[in-house]
This record gives sequence, C-alpha cells and structure tokens, in this order.
Amino acid sequence: MAEIGMIGAGSWGMALSVLLHNSGHQVTIWSALKEEVTLLTEKRENAEKLPGVVLDEKIGVTADLESAVRGKDILVLAVPSPFVRSTAANMKSYVADHQIIVNVAKGIEESTLMTLSQVIEDEVGQADVAVLSGPSHAEEVGRGIPTTIVVGAHSRKTAEYVQNVFMSPVFRVYTSPDVLGIELGAALKNVVALAAGIADGLGYGDNTKAALITRGISEIARLGTAMGGKAETFSGLSGIGDLIVTCASMHSMIIQQRKNSLRLIRLWLRV
Repeated sequence: MAEIGMIGAGSWGMALSVLLHNSGHQVTIWSALKEEVTLLTEKRENAEKLPGVVLDEKIGVTADLESAVRGKDILVLAVPSPFVRSTAANMKSYVADHQIIVNVAKGIEESTLMTLSQVIEDEVGQADVAVLSGPSHAEEVGRGIPTTIVVGAHSRKTAEYVQNVFMSPVFRVYTSPDVLGIELGAALKNVVALAAGIADGLGYGDNTKAALITRGISEIARLGTAMGGKAETFSGLSGIGDLIVTCASMHSMIIQQRKNSLRLIRLWLRV
C-alpha cells in the first residue's frame, strides 16, 4: 500500500483518487477551496464536476497542504495547468528530497513555454518529477472503464514504481523515458482538436476529421521531435491516442469548446 497525496480536487483528481483507493492505497485529497473541501467531506461527491462518482469514507479530504504532502510516497499534482507553478511553489517547503511528484495536468506554460514537469522542477528542485498522460477521461476512469496510459520519468526505477502503484485490472500503465515527448503530445493535440471543432461547426464530416487527425499527428510529431521528443512517442498513447480521444469524445472540455464554436460560427454565417 502506498500513501498518496492528491493535490487537486477537480474531476481528474477525484477519478484518480477513486482508482488508487480501489487498488488498496491510502489517498488524501487536497483542495485550495474550503467550500470544495466541505462539499466532498459532507456529500462525498461533486455532482457538477464528476457526477455519479462517490468518494469512499476512507479517502481523506483536507485544505491543509502540509498534511497532504508530508510523508507521502507519491504526490499527484492534479491542479489545472495555469496553477501548477503557484501550487508547486506552495508545496516546496513540505516536499522531501527525492519525493515523487506525478504531474497529470496537460499544457505548456504560456509565459515561459516550459512543459509542466519543467515548471515543477523549477519550483521544487528536490523532487523526483514524473508525468502521467494518455487518452483518459476522468468520467470514465472514475467509473472503472478500461483505460491505458503512459508514465514518463527520468529514471526507470521511478517509472516502474509509479506504474506499479497506478496499475489495476481496469487501468493499464506503460512506461517511457521520454518525459518531454509525452508532455508535448498531450499539449499540442489540443490545437488539432480545436481545428476539428471548427470543421464540425462548418458542417464537415468524418472524412475531414480523419484528415485533420492524420495530418495533425504528423505535424505534432515533426514539431515534437524538433523540440527534443522521440518520434515513437507521438505514435503512442500520448500522441495519436490522446489526439483521437480529444477530437472524438463527448467528455472532452475541447468538445464543449467546439459546441460553443459551432454556435458562434452559425451566428457569424447569419451576419
């Protein structure tokens, strides 16, 4: 059994907490929002963010960052990407040397163009930082629907340890040393997914979407390898896998943005 500090109580943090708890690990969820802590403590569910997924009574919920961080075997950083740097900075004084931080957010920091693992390493230099990414919607992971994902770390020992902790009968975890490529694939696919939304708004069909996905992964791979990622990463779970699920799934936040794009395009066409 591992002691897990889940830093972030959004849909992804909650889904992973349920997954890890069901595998026999002790999980403590931290949220910066006191009202969210109260809601999860009393109701054990956030019907707005992740309806139908209920936290077991043994999953701890706290607003005290220190208690969520100190002494944990793994810290899972599950806050939205714009808050990764500030949260990591607030965690720094509580993180032990070589304590493992697994980032599960996706994105690139706008002001520096750093990947999120680089941001965490910049703020918490003593930590052993890994990333977990791939085609994995919280709505499905929280319900135990079979999912595959990849963990990237700078050492094989860390990658395999995180793999063993997260692995379950419904959550298959692969390992990779290509931390940069995993993060680039996860971030860059959103650009292509937005293009797919525009295509939907214009009334195009599956042929167009297939073309966007196919040519999109080609462009992602070319850019990603130029930036230092490995070509094979972009043909895997964090490349083509994540691109497909984001372009096609109704769970995705990108899909919600696409729906909004569709309304705007229709209004624009009427002008």
